[in-house]
Parts: sequence; C-alpha cells; structure tokens
Amino acid sequence: MKSFYSEKIFIALATILLFAGCQRDDICPASTQTTSLLVIRFYDVENRDTPQAPINLRIKAVEDTSVLMLNVNQDSLAIPLRTDQDITSYEFTFNYAEEEDPESPVEENNTDIIDFYYARDQEYINRACSFKINYSGLNARIDPGDDAAWISDFVIEQEEVENENNAHISFYY
Repeated sequence: MKSFYSEKIFIALATILLFAGCQRDDICPASTQTTSLLVIRFYDVENRDTPQAPINLRIKAVEDTSVLMLNVNQDSLAIPLRTDQDITSYEFTFNYAEEEDPESPVEENNTDIIDFYYARDQEYINRACSFKINYSGLNARIDPGDDAAWISDFVIEQEEVENENNAHISFYY
C-alpha cells in the first residue's frame, strides 16, 4: 500500500516539475507567421482573367523522389521553397496518370520543370519560433523537357514572398 502511494506522489511531483520548467515563451503560437509558401494561380491562356484549374496536376521535387501534390484540380495552390538554397526546382505534370488502363485511354501527361530563383532573408521571430525565411527577387524559368510546354507563360505578381495573402506567380496554359 505504501509503495502505491509513493509512486503516485512521485509521478505527480515529476509532472509538476516537468511543466514548471516550460515557460510561456518556449512555445511558438500557431498564429505566428513563419516561413511563407509560394502561392501560384493558374489561368486560361486565351482569357487571361479566367482562373483555370489544371487537370490531375502532380508536383514533384526534382532533387528527390518525394511527390509534393498528386492529382490536384484547383486553380490556386501553395508550395514550399527551399530554405537552404536560392533555387527550388519542381516538376509540374499536367494530366498525370500513375497507371494506364488499356481499357480506358488517357491523354498523355506533360511535364514542365520549373526553377524558382530568389534571395533568402532570415528574420528572427522570437526565442520559441526562432527564424523565418523571407524570399525576395522571385523569378522563374520553365523547361518543357522532352515534350512541348503545357505552361505557355507566367507573370510574377509579387517578387517578395513574405506572406500567403495573394498570389506570387501566375501560370497561363
């Protein structure tokens, strides 16, 4: 009986000491603005004011095999830029299909490689949140690869990537 109460008292004291060690400024609030994502909008190349969602878009990092987004069908999306380099490269595949079913013909997919160029500026937030990266001088280059480019044009809407309130780049296809 005595050891049962001793264990409970020990656990209670350990819990109190554990949480007493944390201070309010040790936790980064979810509302704190951290490194922003790059916001991209897609538009119809014929009617440049009309948003147009690409069909079954796949976005994959060129540097590794990880797929960032798969079968996306929306006209606006946000993707991360690298924080350790001044360039980020992604493969944007239009009409992506993992496996072709011989019973249902699918149009060929089309991949463009897009290189995003920028300068990185570190900004100290606070002790709990540490640093965030702001990107400036945003620019891009489209490489159509072996097939014809499906993205016809792009416009840099904002060269500074400091928040996710508006689009930073618009793609026309």
